[in-house]
Amino acid sequence: MHDMLPTVLFAAPIFFLAGFVKGVIGLGLPTVAIGLLVLAMSPAEAAALLIAPSIVTNVWQMLAGGEF
Repeated sequence: MHDMLPTVLFAAPIFFLAGFVKGVIGLGLPTVAIGLLVLAMSPAEAAALLIAPSIVTNVWQMLAGGEF
């Protein structure tokens, strides 16, 4: 568990920044997040971290659309 703490402390602000960019211009969360995450980890690890937020936001948008 303590192994994950530095990763979480590094990744959380990056996801908030990427979410802000997505909110302002409507796209770019994966682009911004991958670009910043690879500063501290491999691209494969960064891509793996993007799976959960991408699925959650896609399901949220699907449900908010009103028509399944």
